[in-house]
Amino acid sequence: MLVVGLLGPGLRAWAAPAMLLDQVKISVNDKAVTEREYQQLRQLQTQEYRQQFQGQELQDKLAHLDEDLTQRLTEDLLLESYAARLKIEVSDKDIEDRVDNILRRQPGLQEIYTDEQLKSLVLKDLLRRRVLAREVDAKVHVTQEDVTAACRKQTQNNREVDVGHILIRNTDAAARKELMDIRQQLLSGASFDQLALKYSQDPSVKSNKGHLGFISRGQFVKPFEDAAFSLPVGAVSEPVQTQFGLHLIKVFGQRTKGPVNCDKLDSVTQQSLENQVFAKKRQELLQTFMTRIRKQAEITLFDTK
Repeated sequence: MLVVGLLGPGLRAWAAPAMLLDQVKISVNDKAVTEREYQQLRQLQTQEYRQQFQGQELQDKLAHLDEDLTQRLTEDLLLESYAARLKIEVSDKDIEDRVDNILRRQPGLQEIYTDEQLKSLVLKDLLRRRVLAREVDAKVHVTQEDVTAACRKQTQNNREVDVGHILIRNTDAAARKELMDIRQQLLSGASFDQLALKYSQDPSVKSNKGHLGFISRGQFVKPFEDAAFSLPVGAVSEPVQTQFGLHLIKVFGQRTKGPVNCDKLDSVTQQSLENQVFAKKRQELLQTFMTRIRKQAEITLFDTK
């Protein structure tokens, strides 16, 4: 049996007596998940996935089940160990109340988990929440400057651009040279509409003369959008390659959807932005915190196959 262990950033592997280790799947400091517990949780997670997903989405979930479960259990053990270090405790009443609330919202879980399994999962979740509330949430500070900056960034992201394009289906050197010649004509003052009608191989060019109108992020393929949203009004791009061919893109105008005065926010927008900023800062602090305690911990993954 091969055991792979991680102590801080260092990795070590060694052979170990099967009788000693065959019951342990993951250990973190003084906490552990046995192979039997792991397989039980794996089976339960599989059942839960089969109730929630179907088709390709289900297959994707099942394909990553072991990787995701190992990561989740390792994080749970890290936080359990940290909770013990902080002497954080959870009362039986807290667990029972939480189980009751969960079953009221999701009564179908009784068909998947036993009462003891639910209590065990709730205990781990409450310990996790209490550690993170103390070590992460309490350290997140949102200022009005943060909110204003987020508002302005969101307003920028809400920008729409009025674009036109001339498409050549080929992507070879000859097609690129042809578009560069067309670009030079545009920069010299030639009519975009006439050049689009003459050269563009977009099937819709006869009806729209190459004009696509105002577009938002997420409507077109990324290379096209990146070029369009990087251009100032009146500018013409160099050839942009997508799976459809090569494009010349011209920006005719721009506008902002739902203009917002970021210096005078209504209460609903203010709260929404505060929540967004809090979530972003929390995620950053959470990653930093988990990286730190992982480096400080002794983590061992056992190959029980």
